[in-house]
Amino acid sequence: MRANMALLAALAPAAISVFGFAAGAGCDGDRKRDEAPVAGASESAAGEGAAGKAAAPPGAAAPTAAPQSNIERIAIAVPYGKQVACADVIDAALFSKHIGDEIGEVRDRGTSNSASSMSCALIRAGEPPKSDAQLRKFQREGLKLGVLPGDEYCMVTAYCSMATDVERLKKKCDDDLDLGNDAVGQFACVHTSQRGPRQAYTYRLIDPDTRCLLEVMGGPSVTDEQLVQNCTRAALEDLALADLKNPR
Repeated sequence: MRANMALLAALAPAAISVFGFAAGAGCDGDRKRDEAPVAGASESAAGEGAAGKAAAPPGAAAPTAAPQSNIERIAIAVPYGKQVACADVIDAALFSKHIGDEIGEVRDRGTSNSASSMSCALIRAGEPPKSDAQLRKFQREGLKLGVLPGDEYCMVTAYCSMATDVERLKKKCDDDLDLGNDAVGQFACVHTSQRGPRQAYTYRLIDPDTRCLLEVMGGPSVTDEQLVQNCTRAALEDLALADLKNPR
């Protein structure tokens, strides 16, 4: 949880405060400007009613335009502190197609990551082995003891309550000494960690449709980077702004 909060703080240091200021003080200021009469408007109208269209006296100053707001309003897909249900977003069949194996269940993990807008685990279909004999049979039939039935293929987490962009992500990637690549069709920051004798992979990238920061992490038994890439491609294809309309 602390790592996730540190990531959010680095990627969007002022996102929430900027948005809050825009939604509060900015709105009041704009309303006052919208409602304030333009100087000289009522006098001009009265003059026209009494004497018709009179020319402005020589040397009269032209009316000045109302000052424009310099507050940038940032649209976010999900309000801060809210989450969307995995069932509203994740298409298990689409992930099955990209992974090449059946996803039997999508588990909602949002309660364990309150900073996220959505956190979903994709679980391999089938009954998990229940005994050593079943595990040995599993191996004899040529299936590696990696992601077993009932195990997690990957977890897809989305942060949609912050304002960030690819340039900030690249800077964060460089600062953390992670590596970037475009293997999934756009820039992704790839974090690797040791998992036994092999490496585990986490892909972080900006979804172009929703502007959410996506984090796709291989399951506890996953050390295959291509599998994580396939989960990432599925997440990019699946996530849509319309799916985020009912936060809870």
